[in-house]
Amino acid sequence: MYKHILIPVDLGDVDAAQKAVAVARHLARRDGARLTMISVVPAWPEDLATEPRDYQPDLDAYIEAVTEEGDVPLAGEIEIGGSISGRIIEAIEDKQIDLVVMASHDPRITDYLIGSNAAHVVLHAPCSVLVVR
Repeated sequence: MYKHILIPVDLGDVDAAQKAVAVARHLARRDGARLTMISVVPAWPEDLATEPRDYQPDLDAYIEAVTEEGDVPLAGEIEIGGSISGRIIEAIEDKQIDLVVMASHDPRITDYLIGSNAAHVVLHAPCSVLVVR
């Protein structure tokens, strides 16, 4: 059913993504889909000298940690700058993603005021989005 599944991951809170990664892997095995993991790093003034390749080892280490022998291959890439949800939506369009599997956290009061990244992706993604909590 699905051909290409995207898993957005916050490298600062990889534990939150564990369930989403497990669900995405299950669906990819079932459907023979490709898996891509993306991590969006906001570009704060102190980060302007940092390039995506500086964060790539952290993402590669995480992918290696969650990959089991004989499992579906998982590609990963870092995006820097822009809004997190906006960069996820760009990746959906650029990579022809047909399902996003992403983690959500327990809502905080600020989420009700400005919204979470998961909520923004659900509202604006041109494909199905599965939010795992």
